[in-house]
Amino acid sequence: MRILTKTSLYYLLVSVIVFLLGGLSFYKIMQVEIYDEVDDQLFTDKENILEYIRQNNELPSVTSGISEAILVKEVTVASPTLEALSDTLIFSAYDEEFLPFRKLTFTTYQDGKPYQYTILKSLMDFDDLSESTMLAMGWIFLLLLFGLVTVNYIINRFAWANFYDTLAKVKGYSLSRFQPLHLRSSNTREFQELNEVLLAMTDKIHGDYLNLKEFTENASHEIQTPLAIVSSKLELFMQSENLTPQQATMLEEMYSSVNRLGRLNKSLILLTRIENREFSEREQLPLHELLKEQLEQLHEIMEMHDLELLPPKLEAVYLTMNRGLAEVLVSNLLLNAIRHNQPAGTIEVRLSQEQLCISNTGSALEGTPEELFRRFMSSKDQAGSLGIGLALVSKICTVYRLQPSYTYTDGLHRLCIKFQKNRA
Repeated sequence: MRILTKTSLYYLLVSVIVFLLGGLSFYKIMQVEIYDEVDDQLFTDKENILEYIRQNNELPSVTSGISEAILVKEVTVASPTLEALSDTLIFSAYDEEFLPFRKLTFTTYQDGKPYQYTILKSLMDFDDLSESTMLAMGWIFLLLLFGLVTVNYIINRFAWANFYDTLAKVKGYSLSRFQPLHLRSSNTREFQELNEVLLAMTDKIHGDYLNLKEFTENASHEIQTPLAIVSSKLELFMQSENLTPQQATMLEEMYSSVNRLGRLNKSLILLTRIENREFSEREQLPLHELLKEQLEQLHEIMEMHDLELLPPKLEAVYLTMNRGLAEVLVSNLLLNAIRHNQPAGTIEVRLSQEQLCISNTGSALEGTPEELFRRFMSSKDQAGSLGIGLALVSKICTVYRLQPSYTYTDGLHRLCIKFQKNRA
C-alpha cells in the first residue's frame, strides 16, 4: 500500500470518527435546545391559562390542532397531578402515523373543583430538522471523501512525481552495466536531498564494485598461474624413478591439495560473479534435457561409487535462466547426491512442473538443515568436498527466485528446488 493511500485512509478514518462524534454531539445539543424551547412555551401557556382563570373566573376554551392542543377534564381522583412533563405519541389521521409530542400536565381549580389541563406541542420540527442536519452532514462527508481522493490523486500525480521517477530508476539500476543515475531535479527539499544521497551512494557502490571485481579477476589470474606451475612440477616429480614410497605418498597428498586449491579458487570466483549478477544472459532452457545430459555424464562416476540410479521421472519443463548457471545448479545437486551417499546406495531424480527433487540414501545430516546451504559446510567424512556446491545452488536460486528446501526421512536425503514463480 502506498504511503499516500495509507495517509488518506487514516484521514478518512479520523474524519468518520469526528463526523460520528460531532453528529451525535450536535444532535444531542440541538435536542436539548429544542426541548428547552418547547418546555418554555408549555409553561408560558400554563401561566396564560392560570391568568385567564383568575381574571375571568372561568375555564378557557379548549383548542386542538396539528401542531398543538389544550385538553381539559374534571379530576375526580383524591390526589390530582400538580405538574408533569413527558413525551408522548399521538396518531395523526392526516399523516396516518404516530407523531411525537411534548406534554405538560397540571391541575387547577375553578369554583372549588379540580380540573386537569394537558398542553401538547408537536416535536415534528425537531425531527425534520434532525433529518435535514444528518442529510447535510452526509453530503459534507461525501464531499470530504471526494476531496481526499482528488487531493490524493493530484499529490500522487504531481507532487510525488519526482519520487516515483527516482524509485523507478533505482529499481532499474545495475552494477554490472553501470550507468549513472540521471535523477530529475526537484523543488521539494526532501526529494532533492534523497536524490543527492542516492547519487553519492551509487557512485560509492560502483567504485567499490569495480575495485572488488578487479581484485577478483587479478586474484583469479595470479593464483591460477602458480597453481598450474606447481601442479605440473608435481606431476613431473611424481614420475621420477628414484622416489621412496614415503616421498611418493607426500607428493600425492601435495598434488591433491593443489588441485583442491585450484577447484576452490574457481568455485569462489564463480560464487562472487553470481553474487555480483554478472550472468545477465538468459534463454528458455529445457531443464529436462539438461538433466538427461548431466545424468549421462555422471553415469560412470555413479558406477565407480557403486550407486544405483533409479529410473528418472522427468516432465518437459522450461525455465528462463542462464544456461551456464543452470548446468552448475544441476551438476552440483547431482554431485552432492553422489558424494554424500552410502555404499550400494540409490539416487532418484524427479522433475515436475512445480519442482525438481533429487533424493539419495545416506546417514543423517550433522547440524541443522539451514546450515546445509552455507559456504564451507560439508560432512566430516567427505575430505574431498569443498563445501561450496550447495552454496552455489543457494546463490543461483536467489538470483532466479527459486526456493531450495531439504528434508531427511527414513534414511533418505531429499533436496528440492521449487520454481513455480520462475516458469517460462
